[in-house]
Amino acid sequence: MLRGAAVVGVSAAAGWALTACDTGPTQRQLDAEALLPHAQSAYRQQRAATGLAPRNTEYTEALKTVADQRGAHLTALRDEINRLHSSTAEQIETPAGTPVASVEALRRDIESAAKNAANSCVRLSGFDAGLLGSVSASCQTLAKVQLA
Repeated sequence: MLRGAAVVGVSAAAGWALTACDTGPTQRQLDAEALLPHAQSAYRQQRAATGLAPRNTEYTEALKTVADQRGAHLTALRDEINRLHSSTAEQIETPAGTPVASVEALRRDIESAAKNAANSCVRLSGFDAGLLGSVSASCQTLAKVQLA
């Protein structure tokens, strides 16, 4: 009887200790959260380029290219976020910041996205780092060539 009581006591203490531990977010969730602002930026810029294209006839084709490219970035980032931590992907289309009102503002926003992706890429590794490096290079081209 004493052995049974000791086993129950030890089991209860071990169970309490295990349930009291908070492991926090997983590395996959942290990686998904690191990609989230980049996906949100791509979403916002794709929508801005699509909205600006009909109103800025001299930039219509360039803005269509920007919308297509930022849409491709959004798709790649969303796919990776879904793979890492699917519930984080639900936050991508959350509006953030003020809407972009001009081609010049969009160009500055895309340049900022390029810098942010480059800065984040050095803190990540593997596929995620390569993905952000590619997004950064593409954004630089969009800002300096398409929207120049």
